[in-house]
Amino acid sequence: MNGDIKIMGVLGAGRSAGYLIEYLGQYCQNTGRTLRVYDVQFDRLQASFQVCDAVELHVAELSQGEVMDAIVSGLDLVVSVLPPTMHLAVAEACLRHKCHLFTASYTSPQMLALGEKAAKQGLMFMNELGLDPGIDHLSASRLFDHAKALELEIQTFESHCGGLVALEDCAENPWQYKFTWNPTNVVLAGQGGDCLWKEGGVEQRLDGMEIFAHAKTMTVPGLGDFDVYPNRNSLTYEGLYGLQNAQTLLRGTLRRKGYCSAWNLLVQHGFTDAKIAGAWSTVKDWFVFHTGFEHSADWVDRLKENEAMAKLVPYVQFLRLEEGVDGLDPSTMTSAQILEAILLDRWRLDAGDKDEVVMVHKLGLRDSLGQSKQWYSVLQVLGEGGDRTAMAKTVGLPLAMGVETFLEGEAQGLGAVVPFDKSWYLPILHKLEIQGIAFKEYLT
Repeated sequence: MNGDIKIMGVLGAGRSAGYLIEYLGQYCQNTGRTLRVYDVQFDRLQASFQVCDAVELHVAELSQGEVMDAIVSGLDLVVSVLPPTMHLAVAEACLRHKCHLFTASYTSPQMLALGEKAAKQGLMFMNELGLDPGIDHLSASRLFDHAKALELEIQTFESHCGGLVALEDCAENPWQYKFTWNPTNVVLAGQGGDCLWKEGGVEQRLDGMEIFAHAKTMTVPGLGDFDVYPNRNSLTYEGLYGLQNAQTLLRGTLRRKGYCSAWNLLVQHGFTDAKIAGAWSTVKDWFVFHTGFEHSADWVDRLKENEAMAKLVPYVQFLRLEEGVDGLDPSTMTSAQILEAILLDRWRLDAGDKDEVVMVHKLGLRDSLGQSKQWYSVLQVLGEGGDRTAMAKTVGLPLAMGVETFLEGEAQGLGAVVPFDKSWYLPILHKLEIQGIAFKEYLT
């Protein structure tokens, strides 16, 4: 059946699609298939990635339903790297035209419902096959199976990931952070509702706006100390991971140490508020509204009066919030949008900068003799500079390799699928290791 798939399509050619298109294009060239890529322009893709003869580039306005439907009607398999809000429209088109679908995004309840219909048609709707979610599922599933084979009981499990920047490329930046992914998601982090996880056998719940105030420090073997804050609802994965008996289950985000305290200052002053718009005619009005001071120096003086706040002064001074950026008109913008516009300048990833992806799994284990052990599994990937980022690599390659694995007939499942099964994680992790994306294990 998979051998009948001759024409594949990638919807979107943005920052996360380069490695995906490069890898799938070469695979199609080797197997006599065709890869069609659709977006409004391809300048960045062609400047940074090799686009082989098996790849056809098509200009298309993908937000238009009739255009999307016409595109999908000519494909056998679709890979969507569009914004998550567009995946349902893509999935519905795939159902109409009997196409398989692959995405890197979280599986929504609506996607699960469409997945039931897809299964009846013998279709695969694969989701959560990128970095986080994606590589985390693959590598965690391998760890769980390995622990089980060694007759080790999993008592605690934490999984954390961060899109960062190589330290040498942000040495003058106290945040030690630049945008390597969707900046809006960074600014609005925590605003999607409560975060839930389990710790010490007790369910924990925290308002999303409070997660930075309660961030913890985690020492990652070989890499040092990081801030960690919880992601969404970790308990969703209790059943999926088979960890109902674990005392701790936490999925979180990594940042360099000190980031969370400084970001919490912005959150508590309302700079990340995405609700109020049109309240300011100038950036200075916006700054005064949130701080009560007309000048940053006065705000800094107030912060210095408190020992804990004084440590955050370098972070505030680096952002120069009251200066704004050229051409910024805040009159119709939310506070979060104004902040994002400023951060896009202050946290800009320059051409020579190398981003960095860090992922760590931490398992608390108990052996048959009742002895406790800690097992760390650590991934560090550095970008190559420019658009050849570690983020694009670790999002795009698992997705491409998942398609390859599916077409080779190795993997199992129909309908809405998440890559937990050994038939997915073994071949994809092996392919990733060939590309230098490999975890280091530490057992203490």
